[in-house]
Amino acid sequence: MSFAYPWLLLLLVPLAVGVVWWVWRDRRGVTSHAAIPFADLDLVAMATPRRRSTRWLPGMLLVLAVAGSTVALARPQTMTSVPREEGSIMLAIDVSGSMAADDIQPYRLRAAQDAAVAFADKVPRQFQVGLVAFSGQANVLLPPSTDRDAFKRAVDSLVADGATASGEAILSSLDAIRSTQPGATKLRSARILLLSDGANTVGTLPQDAAEQAKDAGVPVYTVALGTADGQLPDGRRVPPDPESLAAVAEITGGQAFESQDAESLDQVYGDLGTFIGTRQVMGEATSWPAGIAALLLILAGIAAWRVSPRLP
Repeated sequence: MSFAYPWLLLLLVPLAVGVVWWVWRDRRGVTSHAAIPFADLDLVAMATPRRRSTRWLPGMLLVLAVAGSTVALARPQTMTSVPREEGSIMLAIDVSGSMAADDIQPYRLRAAQDAAVAFADKVPRQFQVGLVAFSGQANVLLPPSTDRDAFKRAVDSLVADGATASGEAILSSLDAIRSTQPGATKLRSARILLLSDGANTVGTLPQDAAEQAKDAGVPVYTVALGTADGQLPDGRRVPPDPESLAAVAEITGGQAFESQDAESLDQVYGDLGTFIGTRQVMGEATSWPAGIAALLLILAGIAAWRVSPRLP
């Protein structure tokens, strides 16, 4: 939480000093020595406040009301998540031969496909979502589009085979986004989500492609899929390469994730769908302290009426 006018909070200092003085004065038993103009001492005694614990209540409530009003005057502000009005997300999925490994059930590619479909359903409908499939080369199967049915059909068509060209996948994703923003140097509200289970083996180096994404203002979020013990039916081991994917995310200002089972992959995609589909804005939170201060002020008045001495 922050404040638009934090210097106003300094008003709480004299308030605190006043409270301390009030408590000290009460404990010292300071009383007024004004002359009593009445001869009926029984009447005066009846009108004298009883030293009950409730005698503090009106003053305490009043002090809290003043403190709440001071906080409200300082205009507290908090960061909140609000839906983005628009955006383009390119989902780049590795379809190299290693995606046939079954360390993630039923196998890596199928788990990635299921999670991708769930991801598209979580992204706001006004967002454009596209698909790039990459193995030895990268192919744009669907440019950014709001047609979720077309996206799901493209995802279901994926087949695992070939090498890994994750750098080419980033560049193809950038080109697909640029096609929706012709002439733009910096691409607006665009993201790339790259899922791969292995190291880049052909084409442009991922770090070089990441630099281009950074220049275009497009963060790349990466998911390293698979376990260290993953292997193909022929016994060849195919461990993931989370380090290189994390480097791509760091260069572009995105985030890197690792997923070793279908459940965690679903969770990663679910979190990304929510995170990518929102933006952080600073909003005022003045109404809460102002409302509480008003309520406390009313309660202070009621308490003063209830505990004040009254003649029968």
